[in-house]
Amino acid sequence: MGLPKVAITLGNGNLGRSVATADGVAGLLLTGIATDALPLFAPKVIFSLEEAVALGITATTTNVAAYRHIKEFYDLAGNGAELHLMLVNDSFTLTQMADVTNEDGAKKLLDAAQGRVRLLGLTRQSPTTDSQDGIDKDSLAAVLKAQQLALAYAAQYKPVRILVEGKSVLTESIATVKDLRTLNANHVGVVIGSTTNDGSAAVGLVLGRAAAIPVQRNLGRVKDGALPVLQAYINTRKAEEITSGDLLHDKGYIFFRSFAGRSGYFLNDDPMCAPVTDDYSQLSLGRVIDKATIICYQTYLEELNDEISVDENGNLSIPVIKYLQNKIETAVNLGMADEISAFHAFIDAAQNVISTGKLTVKASIVPMGYTKKIDVLLGFTNPALQQ
Repeated sequence: MGLPKVAITLGNGNLGRSVATADGVAGLLLTGIATDALPLFAPKVIFSLEEAVALGITATTTNVAAYRHIKEFYDLAGNGAELHLMLVNDSFTLTQMADVTNEDGAKKLLDAAQGRVRLLGLTRQSPTTDSQDGIDKDSLAAVLKAQQLALAYAAQYKPVRILVEGKSVLTESIATVKDLRTLNANHVGVVIGSTTNDGSAAVGLVLGRAAAIPVQRNLGRVKDGALPVLQAYINTRKAEEITSGDLLHDKGYIFFRSFAGRSGYFLNDDPMCAPVTDDYSQLSLGRVIDKATIICYQTYLEELNDEISVDENGNLSIPVIKYLQNKIETAVNLGMADEISAFHAFIDAAQNVISTGKLTVKASIVPMGYTKKIDVLLGFTNPALQQ
């Protein structure tokens, strides 16, 4: 046993530190012209508007549209926000960007980011548009491709939520505009609100809002303040002139709105292209489940191929169950303390792990509620009549 001595062993894993996740890391695909510092189809990471300018993306060159989206992103996300960007030529469609089989599309950007990008914006400056169902045909086609793209990366534990630029919405006949709530693309949202009246949409701005807020927060939260814009449009019409905002909202679009008695513009909501009955029909709910997925994956990864004890009946032992349940509940509840209402895990002891090598854990999240509508019952009262 050697000489008498005092031995001190350092413990680890007792501070309850949470798993780090890249919640607000964003990516942008932009139409542009190659510069000396930034070739086309070359992913680049920046942390400020000044870095974009240094790459040749400025307000006075042929990359004006790309500059606008990046500037509006940093207007809300702030300097220091991590933004992965890639320029493509003007013949490259939104649909091509979103196509998971296209090696020069969003796939290239996401692969270069190695799973860090959680929010992706697809934008395009095109000379013409081809309308279908009251919106640019390319925008609609890109939604379904973007859903396939997001699902492919979710399967790799690299979840991403995608915002597509909804171009040239037919504001004169909103009733004919495509109802996005009839689609099954709960990883994708369509932005139609814009800061210019040229038929484009302010994807960079909405992406910046999402990057700046916690995962559970709705894009349209009024407490976060008005957006830093002077004018708001849908296609070529001012937002104030749109009398069918309720209908556009019900159809699942993201746009700007104003409130009586309050200056400035706000986002209406954070809908995804899915029925309201879909658990992930809102961006905030999707981001919550994405973060929980990453924490669960990283927490249980170190338990892979570990041995676990069973009782005389072959059932999982109670200490093992308690250990595994507590481990995941602690990780999620610490890592998402202000982003969910509660998280619970349950492991059934009667699992034949010896034969199957498989362990099933049932976990559930109680999400935050949202005050989408507030009814105030207001009237007069006469105290004398209450006696």
